[in-house]
Amino acid sequence: MSNLSGENLILKPLDPIYNRILLTARLAIISFLMGVVVYYQAKFGRLGDYIPALAPVAATYLLTIIYALYLGWGSSQRRFAYLQLLLDQFLITWIIYCTGGLNSPFTFMYVLVIVASVFYGKSMATYALAGMSTVLYGGMVYMEHLGYIKPFYPFPPLADPTVFYFVFLSIMVNTITFFFVAAMSSHITRLLSKTGEELAQKIEDFTMLQAFHENVLNNMGLGFMAIGLDRRVLSTNPAAEKILKMSREDLLREKVEDVLQLEELKEYFFSIESLDNDDKRYHWVYKDPESEDVYLSMAVNKFIMGDKVQGVIAAFQDVTELKMMERSMADSERLAAIGKVAAVIAHEIRNPLASLSGSIQMLSSDLSSFLDEHSQRLMKITMREADRLNNIITDFLDYSSPPNLDRQSTNLNEIINEVVTLLRSSPKLPGGVDIKINVQEGLLAYVDQEGIKQVIWNILLNAVDVMPDGGTLSIDASRETGSYQNRLPSSIDLGGDKEYPWVRINIEDTGEGIEDDVMENIFEPFFTTKTKGTGLGLPSAKKIVESHGGKIEAISSPGKGSSFILWLPVIPQETLPVGEPSPRAEDGVVENT
Repeated sequence: MSNLSGENLILKPLDPIYNRILLTARLAIISFLMGVVVYYQAKFGRLGDYIPALAPVAATYLLTIIYALYLGWGSSQRRFAYLQLLLDQFLITWIIYCTGGLNSPFTFMYVLVIVASVFYGKSMATYALAGMSTVLYGGMVYMEHLGYIKPFYPFPPLADPTVFYFVFLSIMVNTITFFFVAAMSSHITRLLSKTGEELAQKIEDFTMLQAFHENVLNNMGLGFMAIGLDRRVLSTNPAAEKILKMSREDLLREKVEDVLQLEELKEYFFSIESLDNDDKRYHWVYKDPESEDVYLSMAVNKFIMGDKVQGVIAAFQDVTELKMMERSMADSERLAAIGKVAAVIAHEIRNPLASLSGSIQMLSSDLSSFLDEHSQRLMKITMREADRLNNIITDFLDYSSPPNLDRQSTNLNEIINEVVTLLRSSPKLPGGVDIKINVQEGLLAYVDQEGIKQVIWNILLNAVDVMPDGGTLSIDASRETGSYQNRLPSSIDLGGDKEYPWVRINIEDTGEGIEDDVMENIFEPFFTTKTKGTGLGLPSAKKIVESHGGKIEAISSPGKGSSFILWLPVIPQETLPVGEPSPRAEDGVVENT
């Protein structure tokens, strides 16, 4: 619980600064009232008649100097305040004596002291000062009535002090006034104390609520936005800034549909008054400042206060990881289904196909002398198509089954040169294709040799297929170091910004490039633009690369050429910290310019 209370709030003026205010107020009041006396005497009387009144004024100034010095070393501000108020009553009595006694117009100054006491103590001190005022004033007036003292008269007297009626009436009226003011002041003090306690409790509750609100918003994983009816962002939390990759300054006062890249929000605001209180949900793809796609899911609700819609509350989250998991599960289910079909194909088709192919070869050999040229050509077509069908089934089985990798530290220079040598001697290489190799010396990667050979071979074949009239095929390979998130968002997540070595192989052609609609599907099984292609080359390459813990990227400029970039680990994947799938995995396709 807070240590604030109503009493503490009332007694806060006991700080030294408030005692200084009391000193200043005392000097101001005394100087003003004495100025009134001087003015009156200068205009209507004799200035010499007010000279005795200067004595209490001088005493007031002297005491003020002493008070000011005491403030520098005094310890108890409350006792110091009581001392000032008590001495003020004696000074006021002196001033009243010097300005007419019973006929003095400054009797009200006692009331000022009584009221001031409210801010320095409880009701007992207020009543005590009221009683002291009664004693001092009553004693002075009664002594004047008896003739023991003779006050000075700078003003014309209105009542005869020798008449007991006037003396009694003045004492009674002022006594009632003093205690009435004390009672009212004490009552006000109690009200202020109660109000102060309630205020302190409200302040504590508000502080706790504000701290709770800030902690919840600052630590919640959901992005939060408060939006005005003008569709401008009023408030956000750190999660929103992190998800959108924008600073708070860039978000505030901006149109929400521009910030979130969601034009459908306009319709919600246009019809907000007629909508019910159920939340409205949106699912869309947001492109962050780094041009990466982020899948967002958001719920918006009306903010209603006093039966009036004041704005909109939006809570959203990054569901990219969930989307990738769903896609991964769909791929797994699809591969499982393919595996079942592959088993049936292997049993029902491949064995009869092998028998059929063998029988045709035997017939072709035995009957070659009896067959005319047309029949022999038909035999060759049959055997070639049987071989092609067998190759399709083999690729199909290879893709549907988990790769059996024998990973070890491998010299990529030898693998790349071996594959390029095979390509140069292959009849599939068109004339006019210039192959350029730029591989870093001693380039090692922790990979399966045969698997990476197949990957590079598949990509090189695709590259030469799109350059039937010749062109340039470039192969660049080097070792690079970078954080995993920036380099390889694939099946594992190293976390943080730790730097790890990777091998980057870039295979680039100057062919016709890949169109946008084709680019989205190049890694899909059985998708092909070739008349005789199986559509399993690139999907198989992607599967092999990702099984190494790496990634394959495709970048294309239609009409200018394409690049396929392989990222392969230099150190064993088992030595890397494995985490959740990265939320930025994108099926191997990262850019299409």
